Amino acid sequence: MIFVDTNVIIDVLQDDPDWRSWSLERLGDARADGELLIDVIVIAELSRDYPTLMALHGAIAPLELTLSPLNAAAAFEAGHRFLTARAERGGGEAKRPLADFFIGAHALTAGASLLTRDTRIYRRYFPDLPLITPETHS
Repeated sequence: MIFVDTNVIIDVLQDDPDWRSWSLERLGDARADGELLIDVIVIAELSRDYPTLMALHGAIAPLELTLSPLNAAAAFEAGHRFLTARAERGGGEAKRPLADFFIGAHALTAGASLLTRDTRIYRRYFPDLPLITPETHS
């Protein structure tokens, strides 16, 4: 099982000239290894570019992603790791959205690796989460 971060999907959907090829190759590799998962947090992050949910589903359908329900264990883990991040910043506002913490926690509690290009949050607050990144899979 591979959990797919939003940035990889955006690379493909927006035909990013720098990252589309890498993201497509990694998606293909991951699909060969098993199921590709996303959750409602990824749907929320992608929604900015689509007028309706049906349009978004149509856009991502060719990627053969499975929508995995977000569960209480993942939400709890996300909250605790987000609190750690806030505490490191002196209790102030975290500079990254809570969404990344939900994605990381969901992948972790599902026992999946995470396919992502944005490693900062995941390496720091999810050191126990296996990552597939440009640094590990070029």
